[in-house]
Amino acid sequence: MKIKLLFLLTLVAGFASADVLEVRLWKAIPGNSAQLTQHASEARSIQLKLGGQVVVATDRQGRLHYATAHKNWVEWAAFQEKLQASDEWTDFAQKIGTAPAATLEAHYLANQVAPMLPSKVYQVFVWEAYPGRNAEMIEAASTAQPLHEKLGASVGINLDQMGRMHYLMSFDTWADWARFQDAGPSDEVASFFAKFNSNPPAKLVDVFSVTRVD
Repeated sequence: MKIKLLFLLTLVAGFASADVLEVRLWKAIPGNSAQLTQHASEARSIQLKLGGQVVVATDRQGRLHYATAHKNWVEWAAFQEKLQASDEWTDFAQKIGTAPAATLEAHYLANQVAPMLPSKVYQVFVWEAYPGRNAEMIEAASTAQPLHEKLGASVGINLDQMGRMHYLMSFDTWADWARFQDAGPSDEVASFFAKFNSNPPAKLVDVFSVTRVD
């Protein structure tokens, strides 16, 4: 347990080398939803040609999630250089800058403690640790992960640049998600949350319900 806790503390303090995720949340300017979707498709096409790994999705609030995944921060930086050197990307950026279809609502840079690119549908639970309890928050998530996966969810755990944790639960379809909900928590999950809620190390600050469109 001490070794595991030390590892988690290292991740929190120094963001040890791991998979990296960059996510931007865009909100369409009224009347521009279709144009925003088209822009995201164009951006994805260009970035895929440059070797990027891209996920485009929309949430229940109508926002567009544009995410790129990278092996580590060095590869993330190298990808930024590819974008800067790409004439096609420069032309695209100038085009959308001249007539923007959306406003940027959030921008996350995250280490993937438990790497996972989502399936067709997923929910993201954003947690903020209470002061001094980041390691406990991550340890709790690492404990919950196999319990949820036993019940049919795929789980990813990310830490963003503000130290918040994004606990991502992914399913092939919303019907699979609904069956997961209707089944209710297992005895193991119920026991876990009883202990967690007795002295929570973090508070839930946001939830996204998201559908991939790529």
